[in-house]
Amino acid sequence: MHLRFSFPCALVLAALVSIPAWAQDPLDDVYGHAVHAYFRGDAATAQQWLNDAIASGSQDPRAFYFRGLCEAAMSNDPEAGVSDFEQAAQMEIDGKRVVNVGKALERIQGPVRCHIEAIRRKARLASRGKYLEMQRLRYEQGIRNGAAVPASPSDAPPRPVPSINDPFSEGADLNKGQPKPMLEQVKPAPASNDPFGDAPAPTNPAPATDDPFGGNGAKPNAPPASDDPFGN
Repeated sequence: MHLRFSFPCALVLAALVSIPAWAQDPLDDVYGHAVHAYFRGDAATAQQWLNDAIASGSQDPRAFYFRGLCEAAMSNDPEAGVSDFEQAAQMEIDGKRVVNVGKALERIQGPVRCHIEAIRRKARLASRGKYLEMQRLRYEQGIRNGAAVPASPSDAPPRPVPSINDPFSEGADLNKGQPKPMLEQVKPAPASNDPFGDAPAPTNPAPATDDPFGGNGAKPNAPPASDDPFGN
C-alpha cells in the first residue's frame, strides 16, 4: 500500500486543515471523496484518497473498511483486503471513533460483505472472551487478597420442601383431598312445580262413552230410526 501523499490530495488536505476546529473534520471530507470514487468505479483513486486520510491519522474504521474494499475490487479477490478489515473491526471495538459502520456498508453485498461480517463477528467474540477472562482474573485476585466475595444466589443449596407439602414424606396423608360423600339426600322438587310431570288421576272419572265426538249417549225414549233418510 502506498502511504505517500499524491499532489492533488495534499492540496485538498492543506486547504481543509485551515478550516476552524469547530467545523467538520477534514478527514471526513477526504473519506467522503474516497467513497464517491469507489462507488463510481474508480477504486484506484478511492484507495489513494484513503491512504492519505489514514496516513494523516484517521481513526475512522470506515476508512479502513473501504481501503480493503478497494484492494479487493482491484485484485478481484474478496479476501485481498483482510488486513484492513481486521484492523477496522478492532477499531470498532476500541471505540476511539464511534461511527455507523452498518450504514456505511449497506450498499456492499456479495462474498466480500460476507467476509467482512465474518471478521467483525470474530472480533466481537474475541473481545468478549478477553473481557470475561479479565473478569475472572480480577475475581481470583480479590480472593487471594482476602476480599469478601458475596455468594451467588445460584450457589446456595436448595431449600428443603416442608413435609406438609411433600406427598412422599413418611406419614403423609395420601387420602388428603379426596372427595367426601354428601351426608343428606337432595329432596326432589314438588310434582306441581314440574312442568314435565304427569298430572294426578282424577278421583271420579267420567264414564266412557262410545261417541267419539263427546255425545252424552242415546236418549232413553228416543224414537226408533227409520229407513227414510229425509226424516219423513
